[in-house]
Formats: sequence, C-alpha cells, structure tokens
Amino acid sequence: MKNILVGIDFSKGSLHALEYAINLANITASDVILVWVDKQTEPDPNHVFAELDGYKDEASQSIAEIMGEWAPKLKSGKIHYKIRKGKVYSEITIQAKLSKSSFIITGTHERTDFNEFSVGDDAFRIVTSAPCPVITIHPNYKSLSNFSRILLPIDTNSFTMQKVPLVVELAGLLGSDIHILGLNGTGLVSLQKKVDDNVCKVEQLLKQHKISSTTEIIKNMNITQTILSYADKIEAGLISIMTEQEPSQSSIMMGPQAQHIISMSEVPVLSIQPLK
Repeated sequence: MKNILVGIDFSKGSLHALEYAINLANITASDVILVWVDKQTEPDPNHVFAELDGYKDEASQSIAEIMGEWAPKLKSGKIHYKIRKGKVYSEITIQAKLSKSSFIITGTHERTDFNEFSVGDDAFRIVTSAPCPVITIHPNYKSLSNFSRILLPIDTNSFTMQKVPLVVELAGLLGSDIHILGLNGTGLVSLQKKVDDNVCKVEQLLKQHKISSTTEIIKNMNITQTILSYADKIEAGLISIMTEQEPSQSSIMMGPQAQHIISMSEVPVLSIQPLK
C-alpha cells in the first residue's frame, strides 16, 4: 500500500477515523495523508479581512497539533497533510487521485431519530465518487485495532466478486480471517445456485492464498439486517460491500442497500465501486 488518506475537520468522527487509519497504516507500512478542506464561501465585505483569515490560522495550528500528537504513533510510514479549498467530497477525492491513495478513511455522523440513514452528505458523496476504496467509521466504534475478522457478503450480482481480490489482499496483510456470507434475498432456486457457485469460487481462492475462512449461507429478504446481525454475531472488524448504484432485480447489494449498511453499521464498512 502507498498511503491512506483521511479527511480532517477536527470533529470527533474525523479524529476517530484518523486513529483507525494510524492502526491500519502501522500494519500495512503505509503513509497517512491528512486533508483539511477550506469550504468557506467568498468573504463578506462587511467583515474585517484580518478576522476572515483567523479561521485559517486556527485550522493550521490545529493540524500542527494533530501532527505532533499522531506522528510518533506511526511506526513505519510518515504523516503528511494537505490543505485544499472547495467542496469537501470533491477535494478529498481529487487529492486521493493525485496521491494515488490506497484507501480513503472517513468518519460518519451519528444517526438521529429524525434521519435514521444519515451518514453525512460529504461521507456518502466521498464513497460514491472516490477513485479508490473507502472505509467509513462510525464515531462510537471503539475497537479501532480490530482487524481479525472481515465479513465478506456474496450475492447473485455479477459485481459481487469484484471486491474479493482486494479483500483477500487486505486479509493477507492484516492476518484476518474471512467470514463468507452467502446471501439470497429472493428464495429462488435458480439464483441460489448462483450464490453457491460464487461462494465456492471465493472458498477456492482463499484456500490458494492460505487464508482462514468460514462460510454461512442465509436466505432472508431483509439483507441489510442479515448482514449487520451477522457482523455483530462474529464481532467483525470490517464489512466489505460493493456500491452499485443502478437497480437490478437479481442484485441485493445495490445503491440503497449499500447506503443503509453504511448508515446503520456500527462496524467499519469497506465500500468498493464496481468496474463497469
């Protein structure tokens, strides 16, 4: 891995994401890049210009303090920072592309009774527009060094297998076990055969790479709850999903489903965009 990019806005969620990134970087010998985005609009002419620049100085000082605290905790790689101006999701994804980042790690917002599925507009837009995989971290997630078990849902969608090579590589680096969860939300026998075939291919690949794995096949219409419940059952440290955006009758990991998993999961979620 080359580097792990973390969006910083000095909130609890972003600092939580940074801690997770440091733990991941220490295992994978990666650098960490902090990105703070100045999203302020054009200055109000009624204010004094010196006051307008005050928040920039404060942000720079805060970044310096964060660097000072976390740089000594990075064992092999180095920690860098970038300051960009514009829309948060756009600038983070641009920087990830320029830096050829292996992952983006971003914090999510806490859900409220008013918006059960909110992860924050910026977090979701980063997930859907990023040039690399994105790991989203819930602000209350406590096991920030738990990489022992990765949950790998496998369904009938042709894109579902695209996430497997990355998950296998990641499991090899982290020393993780992979828990394969075969899913059929339709109950149709013909689609169950597709699930079984996909699961078999994954099992063979893991055996070739000598990665420990377990498999469970579940037929349940409520796919989101099935995945989240199973992640809780095995105490997963990561859930891997695809972020397909176009609906399909045979797919169970489409845009809305992926969004719900990211929003509702207490466990970090690795989101990978499919190649068309």
